[in-house]
Amino acid sequence: MEQKLSLNFGFLGLGMGGTSIAAACADIKTNIKNNNYPYTALLINSNQIDLNKIEPANTTSEKMLIGDGKGAGRDILIGEQLYENDQEDIKQRVETRFKEVDYVWLVAGLGGGTGTGAVIQAIGTLLKSGFNGRFGMILTLPRLKEGRTVIENALQRLQKISQAMGKLGPILLVDNEKLFKQFSEEKPNSSVSEYLRFSNKYVAEALHDLNTVTASYLPTGEYHFDSSEFEKLLKTPGLLHFARFTEKASSIDSSNNLSYAQKLKELIQKGVLSDGYNLEEAQRLAVSVLTDNATAKRMFTFEFTKRMEDLVNELSPTALEKPIATYQSKDIKGPAEVSFYAVFAGLGLPQARISEMVTEHNRLKELEQKVLETEKKDLFASFDASPTPKKEEKTNDLEALFGSDTEKEKGKDDVEDTLELLKLL
Repeated sequence: MEQKLSLNFGFLGLGMGGTSIAAACADIKTNIKNNNYPYTALLINSNQIDLNKIEPANTTSEKMLIGDGKGAGRDILIGEQLYENDQEDIKQRVETRFKEVDYVWLVAGLGGGTGTGAVIQAIGTLLKSGFNGRFGMILTLPRLKEGRTVIENALQRLQKISQAMGKLGPILLVDNEKLFKQFSEEKPNSSVSEYLRFSNKYVAEALHDLNTVTASYLPTGEYHFDSSEFEKLLKTPGLLHFARFTEKASSIDSSNNLSYAQKLKELIQKGVLSDGYNLEEAQRLAVSVLTDNATAKRMFTFEFTKRMEDLVNELSPTALEKPIATYQSKDIKGPAEVSFYAVFAGLGLPQARISEMVTEHNRLKELEQKVLETEKKDLFASFDASPTPKKEEKTNDLEALFGSDTEKEKGKDDVEDTLELLKLL
């Protein structure tokens, strides 16, 4: 079956992390006729070596170096300035590269110098280039072990973005702490480079799945989460939470009050790219369920829909829109499985995760202060030194040591003169 897209995406990647994810997203290959690579990307970095590492399979993706190629050294002010210096050139490239796209994702890794420093300026570029209401952000959160500078950079920019969040498009957070932990548990003997490839591809596939499930499959029920509704969801300000998981059809029995409902709830809350959201804040949500034709006939009953509605109403009771859409496909082969896709829009930041970053930042800052105070302490303050002995004079002058015969003779003459005087007296 030929895949169809709800929206034609473009990706504007900033810095090492942002360009890596954006390139992976644009490298998604489909079976769409005459359009195997439907997405495109503009990849911007200030470090020539890091930019050279990225070798897009998609020939429509473009790389752009800003600055002298030496990077920003994790200094967000330098990253911001480097972007500003070339912002007119960047604007022209954005308008050319994304001329045919429906929606642009601004991708940046929070924590470094270029991506973190340039992200706000890049928002301005998209607004000036006609993408107001047609762009969202994919932002990565650093791991706690990456150091105080990285955490502080991420928090500074995230704080500024959160203040304007109500006037921007959705934000999809990629939590490297979560993905790194998951990868290390599943593949403990893998390398860091393998993790990076995994995480980039993981983000790309998750977003692509979300973009195709709404347009590629035959709806079986009354409700259909179509492309226009997906677009409306992507225009909702706030955080975007995405859950995707697959269950064996044999473990799902819609006739016994959905014994798996609690498990589905936990999987939805766990999410794919980040977690810790208060789903009760969701303004909009959608759940899509996909399986093969035979399983669909057995499982997609009135009772199934009712139970799914109960589940989402428990999670997000005040959401304005919350369709439950079921799909079937004759092209799904192999063991009977059921795939669930859930999207929640209009959320606030994950409070526990941000608080964790703030706490770790403050802990490291206090630790650094203690180290500095230790360095300033006079290590020799209690040292009681003995008085310095007087330096002995060394001489090779024998007359100074023993005197001279001349002096002795002179002394003798003086004595005799004195005696003569005494006699006279």
